[in-house]
Amino acid sequence: MLTLAQLSILVLLYTFSVILIGYLAYQSFKKVRFSFHLLFTLVYLLTFYLGFPFSMVLAFGFNVPLLPFEILFITQFSALIFYLLYYVAYQVRLLPGKIQPVTVAVATARQYSASEAIITGVILLLVALVTIGLFFSFNGFLLFKLDSYSQIFSQSVSGTALKRFFYFFLPALLIFYFLKPSKLNWLLFLLFGVSFGVLTYLLVGGTRANIALAVAIFFFIGISKNYISIMTLAIAGGVAIVAMFGLALARYGLDVSGSEAFYTFLYLTRDTFSPWENLALLFSYYQKIEFQGLAPIIRDFYVFIPKGLWENRPDLVVNSANYFTWEVLNYYAGLAISPTLLGSFLIMGGVPLMVLGALLCGWLLKAMDYFYQYGKTALQRSNGALIQAYCFANIFNIIVLVREGIDAFVSRFVFFALIFIIAVLLAKVIVLLFRQTGSVQIKLIKS
Repeated sequence: MLTLAQLSILVLLYTFSVILIGYLAYQSFKKVRFSFHLLFTLVYLLTFYLGFPFSMVLAFGFNVPLLPFEILFITQFSALIFYLLYYVAYQVRLLPGKIQPVTVAVATARQYSASEAIITGVILLLVALVTIGLFFSFNGFLLFKLDSYSQIFSQSVSGTALKRFFYFFLPALLIFYFLKPSKLNWLLFLLFGVSFGVLTYLLVGGTRANIALAVAIFFFIGISKNYISIMTLAIAGGVAIVAMFGLALARYGLDVSGSEAFYTFLYLTRDTFSPWENLALLFSYYQKIEFQGLAPIIRDFYVFIPKGLWENRPDLVVNSANYFTWEVLNYYAGLAISPTLLGSFLIMGGVPLMVLGALLCGWLLKAMDYFYQYGKTALQRSNGALIQAYCFANIFNIIVLVREGIDAFVSRFVFFALIFIIAVLLAKVIVLLFRQTGSVQIKLIKS
């Protein structure tokens, strides 16, 4: 157990870190109401700082053991240094001089008509609905068939790769919203998005991600369009935490009350939203880690390759999450435990790669914000709608980046971009075919 002096040092470091990161985020918020930098910062604060008070209450109120003081200090200190390095990299100008986004849009943007944007949305919608239908035909509603949550990842569930296509329902809704943004369409996005999340919750057997993502995107759009205030977002976040706790109780079949309910709320909320102690565990195991290099990034792509195309594809993929789960935690129940963003860099290359990773994250978020602003200033609404929908749909990937790690982010980012681009190109081809058919018909009539 920590001494009073050790606890005081940790609390001071924690308080300083939260105030400093919060201040930097507030300064950015005053300049622009929404950016992917602010999103990254918010998820970063949740992942590495929300859980600290919960851990302390569990330790001193329920005698839950803590790792040694040195490990906890290094974990909190590394989280602060990583963010500061990220922030410096983000502030560095990527391109020389000051380029006006509108000028760039006029000079280089490919102009997509409204019909092409609509068809792109319809294609993505069909991708989601068809795969949902196939998954249902294989498994039915798993929520009513499985006895435990871990069975979701068992071999008894068919077509698990199809779940990765469900998410394209939300980018389709985003395209339709950005083609004609209004408060009514914003509310309709929430209605259809949450309905979709509930459907997938029933289908998959308790996965809450799509519900949470629909609500998160809804509120971030509200912030960006000035529909809601930052205080409303904070209140909604608190309500969401309680709601996710209720769903977790139902998912795990827990019947608790009194002090046991409070204890369950603390550890479930910490592990769901702020798995910062996972990074601490990795630091405690640091001398025994066999650095994986870039292999986890390559291996994480394996799950997107069907067995029919690669018969000898490994069933057990050693990405950073599975390495942490199997080698550090010695846990083999079928679930992969998140190592967090910093933990994934630690597994792949130790502290030096964490430093480089912080800089890479800063440049990545800078590029995403530039692309988003480029879409907002596009002269043609359909062109801007596609770009903004693509950017907002990547909210999920940013959350994956911070919470799951760089390898999980890269594979999902590439997969999402590939499917989205294919949908856009198919829409372009369909519109060109219709135009050519129409021009032929006009020529025949004239002749």
